[in-house]
Amino acid sequence: MEYIKNFLKGAGEVLVLDTGSQYIRPSRKGFSNDMALLQADARRIASGLNKATQKYGKQAYIGESK
Repeated sequence: MEYIKNFLKGAGEVLVLDTGSQYIRPSRKGFSNDMALLQADARRIASGLNKATQKYGKQAYIGESK
């Protein structure tokens, strides 16, 4: 009997028969949305790095290495 319960529970997880509040159905175009968000992040980081290098320029390191 336990086998049947486990089997049905597993089938329910795979088929998502119970659309309870704990399950979040993935949206369409998930990979393309992620790619666009990652590209925007990369642009923002590159912009910040460019601003920092323009602001501080090439500074010589003065100090001792540890």
